[in-house]
Amino acid sequence: MPIALVVHEQKKLVVEELPLPKYGSKELLIKVTHVAQNPTDWKHVHFGLAKPGSIVGCDFSGIVVKVGKEAVGNYKKDERVAGCVHGGLDHEFGIRGAFSEYVVQEASLVFRYPSAMSPEAVVTLPLVSITAALGIFHEMGLPLPPAKIEANFLVWSGSTSVGQCAIQLAKSIGCFVITTASPARHDYLKGLGADVCFDYKDPYVVSKIKQAANDNLAYAFDCISEKEATRQVCAALTASNSQLCTVLPFIASEIPPHIKEHRVLMYTMFGNERNLFGQHYKAKPEDKKFAEKFYKLVSYVLLPEGLLKPNRVTKIPGGLNGVEEGFKRMMENKVVAEKLVYTIAETNGRNDCRWICCRKTCS
Repeated sequence: MPIALVVHEQKKLVVEELPLPKYGSKELLIKVTHVAQNPTDWKHVHFGLAKPGSIVGCDFSGIVVKVGKEAVGNYKKDERVAGCVHGGLDHEFGIRGAFSEYVVQEASLVFRYPSAMSPEAVVTLPLVSITAALGIFHEMGLPLPPAKIEANFLVWSGSTSVGQCAIQLAKSIGCFVITTASPARHDYLKGLGADVCFDYKDPYVVSKIKQAANDNLAYAFDCISEKEATRQVCAALTASNSQLCTVLPFIASEIPPHIKEHRVLMYTMFGNERNLFGQHYKAKPEDKKFAEKFYKLVSYVLLPEGLLKPNRVTKIPGGLNGVEEGFKRMMENKVVAEKLVYTIAETNGRNDCRWICCRKTCS
């Protein structure tokens, strides 16, 4: 039987066998080969958001096994695809997170990728690319590539996974991209398209950003979205009618009146009404429609033309048995400018369910 990493009482994760998930007429049944870790994964366990019986994990790459009769995209059995699912939902929703040998997703919310790209590389992209795209194109209203504009664009904390995607997407439409990061990351981020990089710890970073933008900065993506970071980003936004994207919608910051804030939560891409992080989120069918359009762009333009490159990959051995180590690294802030990736086939305990105790790292 297929395996999955299931949340149990006391924040324990258990590799156990489950039946194949059922798929609908518009969905694909996908055999997962690789999964990538995101901060939301360990946070769901650590803060008790993932209840016993749920499966965390969002990003996956894998092989199409079954195709629903009404599935769009003309997908075929054995095709390679990547995408993300809403990991960590309560068991009764019937939605498996990505840390599972099989997942189900609507065909419109996965994407193909070039044959020259590895599944462990492409799996770093689904969640972070749609997060960046929702902010830049859907919320701010900037045009999708191949359209071009002339504008300055600030990505605060460009070495984060979302930041790396935001740099590339802003560059793909012709923006002059300014970013912040530790000096050791500057050359790497310039290779992704950043025109200028500043040390976020520099006491004069705001004035340097203003100078680089000629005091005309109207767009910013704050990949940290905690109060001090947001304060500095707002200080750099000098244009009237500026726009700011933040990624922690449950943290409120004081935003100056000349700035419009867009709070991006990638889970809205699924088009469902949800109670998340103590807040109620209405269904946003327009977000789902945008995600479907963007993933087509990823398949046929951004990846083939090299406009969107994957994150750096750090492979954690042991498949799903390695998730405890990955969670620990991320919680201790030891994951920088990289994505932790697991290979499902390396998981031990297929016929002998294994307990992974997370109390030391998640309690």
